[in-house]
Amino acid sequence: MTAIEAPAAEFARNGFCLLPGALTRQQVKSLNDAIDDHQRHFGGLWQRRGEGGRQQCVTILLTHSVFDQSLLNPGVLPLVHHLVGDELVVEEHSVMVRPPMDGPPPAASWHRDRPHNPEHPLAIDALSVVYYLTDVDESTHCFSIVPESIEAKLNPSTQLTCDGSGAHDLLGPAGTALLFHAGSCHAGRLRQTRSERRTVHIYFGLASQPPLSNHTPIPARLVEHAEQEVRGLFRRPNDLTRAMLTQT
Repeated sequence: MTAIEAPAAEFARNGFCLLPGALTRQQVKSLNDAIDDHQRHFGGLWQRRGEGGRQQCVTILLTHSVFDQSLLNPGVLPLVHHLVGDELVVEEHSVMVRPPMDGPPPAASWHRDRPHNPEHPLAIDALSVVYYLTDVDESTHCFSIVPESIEAKLNPSTQLTCDGSGAHDLLGPAGTALLFHAGSCHAGRLRQTRSERRTVHIYFGLASQPPLSNHTPIPARLVEHAEQEVRGLFRRPNDLTRAMLTQT
């Protein structure tokens, strides 16, 4: 199998795949340094989301272009394009920080981000890429997902529950990329831990569909990029991006 075929087959079997080493150590360091800098200078843009005190920022692309590499990673983007198809567009980008936890963790909140899309060969309405910027193991917070095959997602007679039964904790060192089907049952599994967890979260969708949200403003350097292939990823901006780029 080729470098794309093997993880694509795993994605079809389980609804997710892991790509170790998707970011180099230097890339991980540069992104973590950028997070530190952003929190120092733009701390008010970090929203507290509850669920164990997690913080999330959806605007870091506006001030720190180093995060462009998370969107345009040549070791990940071809696989995303292979799975989603030619309608591929960027929907959302954010950075999440989960702090250490001293007390007992809350129960996992199992959910599906998006419905299954019967019109897509892989039932994709949206696909998520998560980059690990810290090591994730049995002693840290982690992402957990219930394996579901694409056949099950496309079969209308399949009764798919979402209670966490059979979930897999997806562990890996900093630099790992996780690709998962946004229609899969998943949750953040929190632990009593001394470790902070940092992740980058990207949602890709379909150009023919309305934007998933107005969370992320995409800067002009990407929407108006000199390379057509890059511009194409941002060809269907959300309302927030369109308003930000409108000249008055």
